[in-house]
Amino acid sequence: MALDDSSTEFRLQVDVVGYESLLERLAESDGARRGALPASKRAVVTLPKVKIALESNLVVCAVCKDMVNVGETETKLPRGHGYPGHCIMPWLGSRNSCPVYRFKLPTDDAEYEEERKKRVGASSSGGDGSGSY
Repeated sequence: MALDDSSTEFRLQVDVVGYESLLERLAESDGARRGALPASKRAVVTLPKVKIALESNLVVCAVCKDMVNVGETETKLPRGHGYPGHCIMPWLGSRNSCPVYRFKLPTDDAEYEEERKKRVGASSSGGDGSGSY
């Protein structure tokens, strides 16, 4: 016996208030860290700013996909990748890694930094992109 798909309807009614309440309770009860941390303010302000002087240095921003033009200033991350400030600053405000290489900048979270030092120290390969700044 086959099911007639056209006669079966699936409806999902979401109680927005109930959904928001559930999300709040889950966030409060979840002690585990989720997602990336922002880069430390000290690390961000010390990143070098470079003015694009030659057309041969033109690049496409990995964040916004726009061309970085001659005369514009880009912010260089430790492995040499450059990004326009209007793209990389918000990026580093929500995560501590390079958009291309995933090199990790320091954070302002002491517990996270201690765990990261332990992981990097235990790693024998050294090429996992989790190096420190």
